[in-house]
Amino acid sequence: MSRALTLQSIVDCSHLSIQPEGDEFSIGDSSIGEFLRVPEVAVDVVRLLDGKNTLLQVKEKIDRKYGEDVDVLDFVEMLKDCDLIYKIDSEVLNDSFRKEVNPVLFRLGSLFFSKTANLLYAVSFAALILLLILYPSLIPTFRDMFVFEPVGLSGLIFLVVGWGLTLIHEFAHLLAASKEKVHSKIRLNLRMIFLVAETDMTGLWGKPKKNRYVPFLAGMAWNTVIALGCFAVQLLSSSELVISFARMIALTTLYGFVWQFIIFLRTDIYYVISNWKNTSAMHEHSLMFLRKTVLRKEPAEWASLPLHEKNNAKWFGVLYIIGGFVSVTLTLYLQVPALWYTLSYAIRSLSTYTYSSYYFWDSLMVISVGAIELVIWLIGLKNARKERIAQRNNPANREQEAI
Repeated sequence: MSRALTLQSIVDCSHLSIQPEGDEFSIGDSSIGEFLRVPEVAVDVVRLLDGKNTLLQVKEKIDRKYGEDVDVLDFVEMLKDCDLIYKIDSEVLNDSFRKEVNPVLFRLGSLFFSKTANLLYAVSFAALILLLILYPSLIPTFRDMFVFEPVGLSGLIFLVVGWGLTLIHEFAHLLAASKEKVHSKIRLNLRMIFLVAETDMTGLWGKPKKNRYVPFLAGMAWNTVIALGCFAVQLLSSSELVISFARMIALTTLYGFVWQFIIFLRTDIYYVISNWKNTSAMHEHSLMFLRKTVLRKEPAEWASLPLHEKNNAKWFGVLYIIGGFVSVTLTLYLQVPALWYTLSYAIRSLSTYTYSSYYFWDSLMVISVGAIELVIWLIGLKNARKERIAQRNNPANREQEAI
């Protein structure tokens, strides 16, 4: 058990990174992914926690600089609760700070997200937009989910391909974060009722702002290349089966790309904007603004928000409405027609054919695919509940970054 903190304690926090975030700063450690958003006075305290000064000496210097009584001991207690202290009086509290990123992942990240590679991703995006303008027939529809006439078989293939592409998207985030020497992990979670795979990249808060954009956009960059490849196959191939597979993959990839603009689900675009505008609680503040504007219920926390956070919340709230429009469009254009088509097929086949018919068993496969999706959704629900419990038990308002 570590000893209690007193003003005579000598604390070492020299490992902590300090990154400016507008008028505030992020302090923390990328190895363990723990960060706090703090004002400048807290940064000055951290810089003095070098393992040489006692807390009393730190307090005297800070009080002298700011001309007021600063509760240094209370702040350092919070750092201790957040596991952000390396040593107290030469006693090591946390040796995880020295953890290195897997060298293979670092080399792969450096290859796939070099300056040349990033330029190619940008060119691919421009080419993708140009092809969609020149060849509108490339835009997929919900029927492209079904490669074969048997819906159950097509549904199973779509499930496997869809989750495969999702893992590729998340692996891109993981490699780009590894290039920045940030530890990350892929997990299932729920955003509202939507099942998502996400990559926890909290450690990016320990890197300069400009170094975070590529990891945030890495998944969309790979989506762009995959979709462009599918378009090329459709234009060049003469095989109907190959073209059908290409259209299915393009549908899945483009759906995932557009889905990132539903920013109220805290998608990739959400984190890009959040990083650009220096806000650590865009989601919460935007919900406050929407409740205040739409429901005429002003949360108590709204009055205490800084002016720049209120201004951000106002136009973020507008973006949330746009995200809602994108969500409804995707649902009506793809999800509802596909669900109706699939259920109609299953009900019709089960009522028409006997167990000796292939179509009977294919309909059972439709039900099986639905059951698999339900199991995966329940796993995401379990992870989401664990995350909410961890946040409730969190002793401080830590910054979280998961894409």
